[in-house]
Amino acid sequence: MPVRNVFEQHNENGQACSALRRLNKSQVIDFYEQFIASWEPIKDWGDYTFTNYECRPINPSIPTEREILERLILRRLESIQPRNEIAAGSRRFTWLKAEKVVQGVSIHRVIQCDVTINIRGTITIGFDLHHSFRTNESIYDLMKSNAIIKGERVVDKYNNLHYQLEEVSEATISDVIPELNQSVIDYFVKERKQAWKVEKLDPKMPVVYLKMNNGLRAAYAPAMLQKELTFESLPTAVVRQTSDVYKQNANQKIKILLEEIQKILARNDKLAFSKSKLLVQQNGYNVKQLLNPNLAFGKGIIQSQLKSGLDKGGVVAPQAVSINLLVYPELIDTKLDAITAFNEKLSALSYKWGVSLSIMKKSGSYRNKTIDFTNPHQFAVLLKELTKSSFQELTLVIITEKIAGMWYDAIKKEFGGNAAVPTQFITMETLQKADDYIIGNLLLGLYSKSGIQPWVLSSSLSSDCFIGLDVSHEGGRHSAGIVQVVGKDGRVLSSRANTSSEAGEKIRHETMCQIVYSALDQYQSHYNEKPRHITFHRDGFCREDLNSLDEVMNSLDVEYDMVEIIKKTNRRMALNVDKQGWETKSGLCYVKDNLAYLIATNPHPRVGTAQPIKIVKKKGSLPMEAIIQDIYNLSFMHIGSLLKCRLPITTHYADLSSTFFNRQWLPTDSGDTLHFV
Repeated sequence: MPVRNVFEQHNENGQACSALRRLNKSQVIDFYEQFIASWEPIKDWGDYTFTNYECRPINPSIPTEREILERLILRRLESIQPRNEIAAGSRRFTWLKAEKVVQGVSIHRVIQCDVTINIRGTITIGFDLHHSFRTNESIYDLMKSNAIIKGERVVDKYNNLHYQLEEVSEATISDVIPELNQSVIDYFVKERKQAWKVEKLDPKMPVVYLKMNNGLRAAYAPAMLQKELTFESLPTAVVRQTSDVYKQNANQKIKILLEEIQKILARNDKLAFSKSKLLVQQNGYNVKQLLNPNLAFGKGIIQSQLKSGLDKGGVVAPQAVSINLLVYPELIDTKLDAITAFNEKLSALSYKWGVSLSIMKKSGSYRNKTIDFTNPHQFAVLLKELTKSSFQELTLVIITEKIAGMWYDAIKKEFGGNAAVPTQFITMETLQKADDYIIGNLLLGLYSKSGIQPWVLSSSLSSDCFIGLDVSHEGGRHSAGIVQVVGKDGRVLSSRANTSSEAGEKIRHETMCQIVYSALDQYQSHYNEKPRHITFHRDGFCREDLNSLDEVMNSLDVEYDMVEIIKKTNRRMALNVDKQGWETKSGLCYVKDNLAYLIATNPHPRVGTAQPIKIVKKKGSLPMEAIIQDIYNLSFMHIGSLLKCRLPITTHYADLSSTFFNRQWLPTDSGDTLHFV
C-alpha cells in the first residue's frame, strides 16, 4: 500500500486493514507498515488501491516480512477457535466458561500466545497459561445497581477486547446512532453477521460508549461486556477461595497448558506443528543446572541459607541503629501492650543478629493533635511539621489496614520524597501474628534503609560493576531508574533515581552518559580505582544507542556488556520426572547462543509455578555462562527479605526505584539507603 501520511506510516494501514476485513468477511487479513497480507487473494478492495501485488512466500531475511507473517499466523489461530467456547483476540485465548465463580467474581482460563519467525524461516509458537478475573454479571446488570462508573475497565466477553467505559448514552441499541449510521442491533445482524450476539437482548437497553487504546470510541450493547478486575482489587475471600485455580503447581499447569495449546494449534489448517519440538534439546538449547552461591555472614559464617546464616553469624557489617516509632493514635490507646511486646521481640532478634536496635518513641509530638488522622489534607500538613521537628531518622510506622493506603502514600511522599527520611510499615493485623519470619523480614527492611549490609556473596562475580536500568511508566510520566551494584560481592553501593524524563522505553544517550559517569565516580570513591569492566542489566528490551555508548566507554577505557533481562517471557520451563510428573527447579537454565531462559526460584506447590526470565546478550565479551551465573547469584542479593527474589537485584531494584520516584516516594539521591525495599 502507498504511504499516505509519512508521520503515520507505521499504523495508517490499520484502518485500511479493518475496512478490508469488513469487505472480505471470510478472509484473514493483517498488516505491518506498508504491507497488507492474507492467505488468499483479496477480492474486494473498496476505495483502496495498492502499488504492488505479489503471491509468494515471505523472505525471512527481511524483518518486516517476518513480522507480517507472525501477525497473520496469530490472527488465523484466533479466527478458527470455536466462538461458543473461546474468546480469541489480542494474542489471548480466553475460555468463556468460568472455571470458578465466587461472590459474583468469575475466573477464566487464558492462554497467551506469540509467534516468532527467525532469519532462517523457523516458526516458533510461544505460550503460557494464566487467569483473568471479571464480574460474572454483565455491565448492563451492574448499571442497574450503580456498580460501574466511568473510567473502569471492561472486556468484550466474546472477542476478548479490552476497553475503558466512557459514557452511557440516551440512545438504545435499537436506535440509529451517528457513529454506525445504523443501530447496534443492525450492525451485528447485518454487517457483522453475528445475530446470535444480540437476538436475545432487550432492544430498550442503552448504548454504552467505550474508549479504545487508540483513543477512538466504540459503541456497544452493555450486555456484551463484563467489568474487568485486577487481582489486587479482589476481596480477600475471593482470593482465598479461588487460589486452587490460579495457583496451580507445575504438574497441573504444564499438563493443562500442553493439552489446551495442542487443541488450539490442531484447528489450524495452514501449518503443522511438531509436538517433539516442545523439548528444548530439539530446538538447539543446552540444559544446564546452576549451583546456588554461598553467602558470607558475620563471624566468618559462609553458607547458602539466609535465616540460618543470620542466626549463626549475624549480619556481615553490623552497626547500631536508632529508629523512630510513628503509630496510628488509636492504636496507642487500644493496643499498647501488643506494640510493646512486639518491640521487645524486634530488639531481641536484632541483638541476636549483631545489630543494637534503639526505638525512640515520639508519640507526644503528634498524638494529641486536634486533627482528623484519616483526613489526607490535615494529615499531610502534620507530616511536614513532624519532619521539621522530630522525625529525621529511619521511622517504623504502625497502622491499621483500614487507613494503610492513605497513610502509606502520604508518609512516603513527605518523609521519603521530600525529607529523605526512610520508612518501614507494618499493620497492626500483621504485628499481632508476627513470628520470627515476619520479624526477620521487618528487620531486614530496616537494615537496608540504614545502610547495613546483612550478607554478601562469598565468591567473586565476573564483572567489576553492574548497573541496572529501567524506565518506569506511570500516569503518563517516564523516568529512568538506576542502581549500581558495585564490587564483586554483590552489595549495592548506591541508588539514584534519574530525574530525566524519557521518551517511551528508550533511555536517552545523555541520560546514559550521566549513568556511566555516576557509576565510575561511585566505584572510584569506594575502591580508589576505575572498574575494568561494567555489565549493564537492562530491564526489558534494549533500545538504547549502543554505537554511541561504545564511543563513551572506549574513551573512558572501560569494557562493557549489555544484557537484556525480560521478566514476562510468555514461557514456562519444567522437567518431566517419572513419578512426580512435571516439576520446576531453581537454577534450571536453557542456553542457546546469546539467549537463555532461567528459573531463579522454586515456589512451594501451593504458591504456584515458577516464572522464568529471559536473558539476551546484546553486546560484550563475557561468556554467556558467566553472564547467566552472575544474574542467578545476584537474585540471592535482595537484602530486604528472607524470601529469595526471582530477578537479579540490578533490574529488580531499578524497577522499584524508578516506580517509587514516579510516585514521588523517593528522594533524588538515596545514597546507600534503599528507600524502595
